[in-house]
Amino acid sequence: MSEQAEQAARKTGREARRVADSRWFEVTARAGFVGSGIVHLLIGYLAILLGVGNASSGTETDQSGALQQIAAVPGGVVLLWIVTVGCAALTIRLVLEAVVGGRTDSARAWGNRFKDVCKAVVYGVIAYSAASYAVGAGKSSSGSTRSAAAKALATPGGVFLLLLVAAVAVGIGIGLVVIGIRRSFWKQLVHPPQSVERVVTVLGVVGYVLKGLAVVIVGVLIAVAGLRSDPDQATGLDGAFDALRSMPGGVFVLMAIGIGFLAFGVYSFFRARYARL
Repeated sequence: MSEQAEQAARKTGREARRVADSRWFEVTARAGFVGSGIVHLLIGYLAILLGVGNASSGTETDQSGALQQIAAVPGGVVLLWIVTVGCAALTIRLVLEAVVGGRTDSARAWGNRFKDVCKAVVYGVIAYSAASYAVGAGKSSSGSTRSAAAKALATPGGVFLLLLVAAVAVGIGIGLVVIGIRRSFWKQLVHPPQSVERVVTVLGVVGYVLKGLAVVIVGVLIAVAGLRSDPDQATGLDGAFDALRSMPGGVFVLMAIGIGFLAFGVYSFFRARYARL
């Protein structure tokens, strides 16, 4: 790379960092955690309703179902746009952190960049989905998952692709469980007063562990779809919750996972306040 190109890259990086560190951008990014918290609260609520048998017919108990619930209430479209803008700002910040945040080329630094990219994908999906429902173009995430699985199985090597996706999902789920057990989520937060710290710790442990368990179940279902060459088996959280409910004792696990999503939702509100940005 020429000296001029290097100088231009450094200047671009400084400008990107200046934008990411601006007060308005920080406030908007924190709103992304609030938006994520709202979505998790609704997923937990719908999962518990499904567990006790009070879920409405046709209601999805995943992200799309949560966004449908938001869109259905008065002023819901405004809230959807708040979720969209907040999660989009958080996505941009995470991308900037991945691109210009690292100071070294160590393996640990590259690992942190990879984590930032993965988080950016998650919040980007929430932003896109919320915007889709805000304009009335939202789609069922379970239906989209089945369609993607069917297309994958119809291509050469599609089974291996699904198994790879399943392995990634299981790995992410296990990673969330480990974060909860080790309480390593505190690395992302500024420690609040001790009385608040206890509450955040409990919410973080419960939320990360039980959300991780749900993601592992999703990964297992995708693996089953690949091994059986049956795209109907490849579902998101909605299908995972339905599968749990049909198992002996699965209702209790489903209720626990619902509580976990509720805990993660409340934790996200604290994270919006105490996040280390």
